[in-house]
Amino acid sequence: MTTPLCAVFCVILTIAAFVGDDLKAADAVPIMNPIAFSGRWDLRSPARAITVNSGSYFRVRFSGPSITANFDLSLNKEPFPTIAWRIDEGDWKESEIAGKVGLTDGLPNGSHTLWLMVRGLDEHQNRWTTPLVGSVTFIGLDLPKGGKLLPPLEAWTKPALKLEFLGDSITEGVLVQAGGRGVGKNSWPWQTDALHSYACRTAMLLSAAWRQVGFGATGINHGGSGGALSALKTFDYFYQGCPRDGWQPDVVVINQGTNDAGAPSEAYALLYAKYLALVRQAYPKAKIAAVRPFGGAQAASISQEVSKAREKGDHAVYYIDTTGWYSGPLHPGAAASIGLADKLAAALKSEVLGP
Repeated sequence: MTTPLCAVFCVILTIAAFVGDDLKAADAVPIMNPIAFSGRWDLRSPARAITVNSGSYFRVRFSGPSITANFDLSLNKEPFPTIAWRIDEGDWKESEIAGKVGLTDGLPNGSHTLWLMVRGLDEHQNRWTTPLVGSVTFIGLDLPKGGKLLPPLEAWTKPALKLEFLGDSITEGVLVQAGGRGVGKNSWPWQTDALHSYACRTAMLLSAAWRQVGFGATGINHGGSGGALSALKTFDYFYQGCPRDGWQPDVVVINQGTNDAGAPSEAYALLYAKYLALVRQAYPKAKIAAVRPFGGAQAASISQEVSKAREKGDHAVYYIDTTGWYSGPLHPGAAASIGLADKLAAALKSEVLGP
């Protein structure tokens, strides 16, 4: 049978209802499937979950020898997005999305876990205004006769640590696999790899649930690829017309500045202060870690505004100095991302999270 779904982050779903296209994400009414979502998913409809962000994922427990994921491709054009998934503690597997993607077969009796992630999108395809060509629309799971979905693990529904990464194409995972699989027709969704990005790897090292929000070529005050607006304008929306929901992270990691390298430092400092205030207003209890961009762009302005915020009484905002962490192409590859994640996780532990 096909199992339609919609959810609020990491919630055991109980009832079904749909109350119109203008329903805000924060007011979503879940249906009865015990699926734990993480990331910026539009869950306003009980029949579909839409994301425009690489790194968005879900987890589910199930019984039965096989499981298939279903996607609605009516908005998509080639090259199609890629996904990555893992059954139990097995190896990660990858595929382009299709109407039906068989994830496994021949499993032994008993319960199993599925972890499915939006691996890569084409940053140049429209994913801010409709039609959302560069998006993933997940519409359900197929299980064989006798198979069923099971209650989620408590670690999924009540994660000990919640992170949100806010950035650009580097945070999104663009070109993590540069020069590798899919070069040519299907280049961008294959060369983009959220799973092996610094953001995902940092979260995994910290055993955290996370949201990974990045739009290529964007800056604090200017738009970029795929029709995305500036960080100041996109923060409060998943995409145009879909407001941000009620998710409250424990730590927000901001990695902005790379695409603002040419902006006058004084002007950029004012914009960064405005962005910090926007994030603080949305997440009043979160710790905010302002990362020096790996290439060093606008580092002085960022450090200055963090210091000013602390002087004004916000002692839950921190500057993470990444000097010497990375030397390489603008977009770190998979191997470099591992090293960056190691350093960022250690810095968050010692400077932000505390003992």
